[in-house]
Amino acid sequence: MSDTHFWTQDRFPVVYEGGEIKAVLVDIASFAQIELILENLLNREEEPEDAILAASNLLKQLVTRAQQEPPSVNWQRELHDL
Repeated sequence: MSDTHFWTQDRFPVVYEGGEIKAVLVDIASFAQIELILENLLNREEEPEDAILAASNLLKQLVTRAQQEPPSVNWQRELHDL
């Protein structure tokens, strides 16, 4: 299975000003997807598990443990495998 990177700059027309990229134009279908994603991010409800984890000492322990691990060589692949 190949990865498709839809949200890349080279898929959309670019507007230049003074030789610098100033904007990217998107079609209506892409705009609707972006709008849906942003709406979901802005209006998502808190999950009780997050509050429990944040209130416990476990979160600090997990962060400390994660910081002690060496960085992944291919984190994108590992994330995809999850």
